[in-house]
Amino acid sequence: MNPTDFDDVSEMLLRLGIATLLGGILGIDRDLHRKPAGVRVLSMVCMGAAAITMVSVVAVSAEKKSVVDGVLRTVQGVLSGIGFLGAGVIMRAQGKDEVHGLATAASIWVAAILGMICGLGQWTLGLCAFGLAWIILQGGRWVEAVVLRYAPPPPPEAPHIVVVENKPTP
Repeated sequence: MNPTDFDDVSEMLLRLGIATLLGGILGIDRDLHRKPAGVRVLSMVCMGAAAITMVSVVAVSAEKKSVVDGVLRTVQGVLSGIGFLGAGVIMRAQGKDEVHGLATAASIWVAAILGMICGLGQWTLGLCAFGLAWIILQGGRWVEAVVLRYAPPPPPEAPHIVVVENKPTP
């Protein structure tokens, strides 16, 4: 399999689809263990990483070295910088073990990647990645609900009560 063979839409969808599936399987595991990053978050991250890798391979296979170096530095800078933006939407509920905003942070990250794909003129790859991201966001909620329906949450922990005897000192 040639790593730069992206002219065929079925090859793009296969690579992006397998990445999405693998990320989703990891997300199901995380949902079953009541972790904040579930099916949608890990599917988006995995699919986005596949898409950006595919774009990087396309850029490296180009013949103009100076353009390739510039594109790869841009990719690195955008991906590093977007982490700060994504971190800004992640909130932890005060006094609880709940985290909110992870799907939004993953969506921001994928949106940045989609922008880079479009910037490189990889229209088919961009449309495929966008379609899968949309499906993850719309269908992932249903998948998470089904998983959680069959794996009910554990009962809340009983408060720890410590009994201290008060003995008079001699």
